[in-house]
Amino acid sequence: MADSRNLHGKIELRRSITTSAFTMIALVAVIGLFSLFSIWSIDRAWTRGTSETAELQDLSRAALDSQVNFKVQIQEWKNILLRGDEGALLEKHFASFRNHAQLTRDGLAKVSSRALRLKLTTYAEQADSLSLDHAALTARYEAALAEERGTSRTITPEMASLIDKTVRGADRALEAGIGKLSQDIAAIADERRAALFVSMQDRYASLRWFIVGIIGLSLAITAYVLASTLRATRG
Repeated sequence: MADSRNLHGKIELRRSITTSAFTMIALVAVIGLFSLFSIWSIDRAWTRGTSETAELQDLSRAALDSQVNFKVQIQEWKNILLRGDEGALLEKHFASFRNHAQLTRDGLAKVSSRALRLKLTTYAEQADSLSLDHAALTARYEAALAEERGTSRTITPEMASLIDKTVRGADRALEAGIGKLSQDIAAIADERRAALFVSMQDRYASLRWFIVGIIGLSLAITAYVLASTLRATRG
């Protein structure tokens, strides 16, 4: 009878140890698989998020470059009025004026296409609108110059004064608009970068507490197995 009880106790002990071992293996497997998936998911989200914010920053810089080129274009316009009484200088600054006008148009076109790719339709439309305003303003400058200059190779200070009165201050709204576009896109980049950091912290916290919980459960199972083993050996 005693032998039967001992045999039964040993069987129960083995069953308890085997079940606990399988449970521990399963928990370790769950920890490993979940941790690997979480790390992959966090890395993927981080890579995608940083790539997106980098693209937004590049987009903001492209708009800023357009603003810089427009400022240089306006500076060359002023040089035309200041130095236009010399034919060579007039042609030099007028060529630079046109070159920077083209660079400004190209920059705004780049902003528009990139904004569309990033699904920022509003900013693409703003870039297109600014580009149209820029083309109209450039044409206005050239028309004012051509009207006063006529067939002359130079412009006199009197001509320059009349031309300046015609278009004075016409560039301010456009320059401000391009600058605001750059600032607005930069603000979105900052917002998304901040949101990315918060998201990564939340994911990390979830992973940490999950692993802590599994470790706690594993320790509880280990304590239960040890207690069962001690009871069985005492019996």
